[in-house]
Amino acid sequence: MASDIQDSRDSRDGSGTVEDTDFMGDALHDQIRGHRAPEILPEIDVAEIATAVYDFLSALRRLMDRPNHKLSVSQSEIEVLHFIAQHPGCGVSDIARLRFLRASNVSATVRRLINSGLVVRQANDQDRRAQDLYLSDDGIEMLNSVTDEWAMLIARAAKRMDGRDLAKLRRGVPALRNLSIAAESLIEDIQRSRS
Repeated sequence: MASDIQDSRDSRDGSGTVEDTDFMGDALHDQIRGHRAPEILPEIDVAEIATAVYDFLSALRRLMDRPNHKLSVSQSEIEVLHFIAQHPGCGVSDIARLRFLRASNVSATVRRLINSGLVVRQANDQDRRAQDLYLSDDGIEMLNSVTDEWAMLIARAAKRMDGRDLAKLRRGVPALRNLSIAAESLIEDIQRSRS
């Protein structure tokens, strides 16, 4: 096993190519399937979906970090901006609860966004203590800039893909959005069960 790891490292550091190690990755992939995944949805390979989504998110997280530095905005700030864009009028507690974050961390992030002029807060009509959060025009512009940067990076990555895979990926966008919605719904259910 250790020699397999070393062989894999050797091929990635210039003495070979990543493709040379694909057979090892395939063999390992067959070993890592989850223990309970096949029982959950036997007609669907949920382990394969889970692994593919994880790999995609992991690579994307590293890739998407680049525009954040360029635009002087942190990943946590982008996440909060996106949440507010999707849920205008939400509060700090909503963000913390649905993102599994500490309220104090969200509060600090929101404060930075307000001080940067990217978010505005308004008094809540039903609860005087509560503050409703909205994107400012600058906040909308920041999200547009982030989206443009991300789109350019995805376009550069997509140029390295086969055209047929790109067509499949495009057709799969609605399913990815639905998976995101389903995941958000699951998060809400998990949070309710903890209350």
